[in-house]
Amino acid sequence: MHYLDYNEQRQHCTGDFPLAYYPVDEHHPRYRMPMHWHREAELIRIREGALHLYIDEREILARAGDLMLIGEGVLHGGEPEACVYECIVFDTALLLSVEACKRDLRSLLSHSLFLRREMIEADADLARALEALCARCEAGVAGAELNVMAALFALFGAMVEGNHDAHMQAVSDRFVQKAAQLKPALEYIETHYGQSITLDALARLTGMSPKYFCRFFKTVVHRSPIDYVNYYRIECASHFLTATDMTVAEIAQHCGYNDSSFFIKQFRKYKGTTPGKLRAAG
Repeated sequence: MHYLDYNEQRQHCTGDFPLAYYPVDEHHPRYRMPMHWHREAELIRIREGALHLYIDEREILARAGDLMLIGEGVLHGGEPEACVYECIVFDTALLLSVEACKRDLRSLLSHSLFLRREMIEADADLARALEALCARCEAGVAGAELNVMAALFALFGAMVEGNHDAHMQAVSDRFVQKAAQLKPALEYIETHYGQSITLDALARLTGMSPKYFCRFFKTVVHRSPIDYVNYYRIECASHFLTATDMTVAEIAQHCGYNDSSFFIKQFRKYKGTTPGKLRAAG
């Protein structure tokens, strides 16, 4: 598996338990969240700082205390600012298998949800349910599976009872279809980032003209295609600097930069530091 998977092939949730918890801070290898999708739904809660979340052709600035619910298969990514956040990834199949809850849950999970801290704090039941779920996940799921699932159901129950669907934004069918067209291009970047990548090649994969592809890609990803290729390469390079003994020249070559000087220049542009300083700090 590559360092950054756009289509996360790994199964977050096991067959034994349909939920996984990931606390994320600046030391996490996926602190900066590239555009990606997975078959599970996801809750993202901001603990500290801020996260620019890109989803459904929108940019949402989420701050400490805010909560986001992202549906399965939805393309999303984020740029943190001194941010600490936690992700709860869960398989919706088990939740929807409870017939009596299916209607409410299906309506809830078919939207992208963004709740500000003020909305959550104004609803005591919702605030308690969210704190309970995060605390139980943080303490460790093993041995507490029943309590964790109970907390997840309680959270969704509070969302429904509090009529928080008024704050939901539906992901349009048009956007889902267009975003799906981008996925082959994102997968191509993932598997070919160490090679030459052209705008024409990416556009062909999506069935769009280069001009339209460039415009739509920037609308969804908030970067031009070539800018995003370089961003992706530098994120991969950062991982190799902290996780391997490869030299800077070897990493540059591996990530598609034949000129080490240009690689260092690009690295400084995206990271604000040099490869050597990042390695020393790690």
